[in-house]
Amino acid sequence: MKKYLLIVIVLLALTGCANINEMDYDNLINRVLKEESHKDNAYMEGYKLYLPNHMTIIGDLKGNDILYSYGDKYYLYVDLISYYNKKQNKYNIVTENYKYSKNINYNGLEGYVTVSDSKGGYLVEVMYNYAKIEVVTKNINRAIANSLIVLKNITYNYKIIDSLIGSNALVYDSELFELLGPTKSENNFLEYVEEYGEYNEEKAKNDEDTIDMETSD
Repeated sequence: MKKYLLIVIVLLALTGCANINEMDYDNLINRVLKEESHKDNAYMEGYKLYLPNHMTIIGDLKGNDILYSYGDKYYLYVDLISYYNKKQNKYNIVTENYKYSKNINYNGLEGYVTVSDSKGGYLVEVMYNYAKIEVVTKNINRAIANSLIVLKNITYNYKIIDSLIGSNALVYDSELFELLGPTKSENNFLEYVEEYGEYNEEKAKNDEDTIDMETSD
């Protein structure tokens, strides 16, 4: 019995909750990418999402899902066309344009994370796994962690995507193909969905800065 309790204590020490505000951006990105995948709990047309307990879907627009967590709205664009064609676009990150920038290459998938100044906080952009999230926030670490958790756990249904594309049911405006690239100005992605009104919810408490990266499915 004592041996069993000791194993449990060690496992909790190695995993469990992580205070993301105590990590630098590089370590945070690596930590989230290396976490085990979670089982999907949200079902869209052609793909499935895993949303942490503190995140919910509040809207959608032409393949863009609007997610909400702790007072921030996350604009998610899933590029089904690129997934269907297995085409990973390469982007040239001009580092001097950002407060922080990092290219991602993990598990055969490429992407990037950028942080830049924006009205009301910072614009965080995360692209990975044929999808992109943008969010204006005052908590950069939390936004990066949330975005990567969502993006890395997206699973695609090739048969459904094939039927949608084959029947021309998917129609994308030309400007949508540019949305996965680094934003040249804060208006690129967020302006596209600005027609949505504000979603009001009580601000998160201090302990909400702790994200359980090992939450069971």
